[in-house]
Amino acid sequence: MIDQLRQQLDQLGENYVEKNGLFKIKVLPFFCAIHIKKDRKGEGRLSFYSNQLIEILLVVLFLLFGVMIFDPAAGFTHGPIHIVFAVLITFNLILKQIAVEGLKTRIALLVAVQNQITEN
Repeated sequence: MIDQLRQQLDQLGENYVEKNGLFKIKVLPFFCAIHIKKDRKGEGRLSFYSNQLIEILLVVLFLLFGVMIFDPAAGFTHGPIHIVFAVLITFNLILKQIAVEGLKTRIALLVAVQNQITEN
C-alpha cells in the first residue's frame, strides 16, 4: 500500500517527505501540509489529515476573548482585533480541508484512470 502511494504521488508530481511510513506533502505553500499515515489497526486504510487541533483551539479562544471585551455601545468599528484573527484562522482551516479533500480526490481519480486503462 505504501509503495502504491509513493507511485501515485510521483505520478501526480507531488513533492513529499517520507519518514517511517508517514508522508508529509506541502499542498499549498506556507498554508497547508497534509500528513498521510497508515492506520495500524486497520491495515488497509490510509489517514489523511493536517494538524488542525491547535488552530481550532485558537479560533475558539480568540472568539471567546473577542466577544468578552466587545463593547456594543462603541459600535462594530471599535471591536477587538481578536475576532478578525479568528476569521482569518478559520479561512486557513477551510483551505486546509479543501486541500486534503482535493488530494484524496486526485489520488482516487488517478486510481480510476489506471483501472480503466488496464481494463481496456
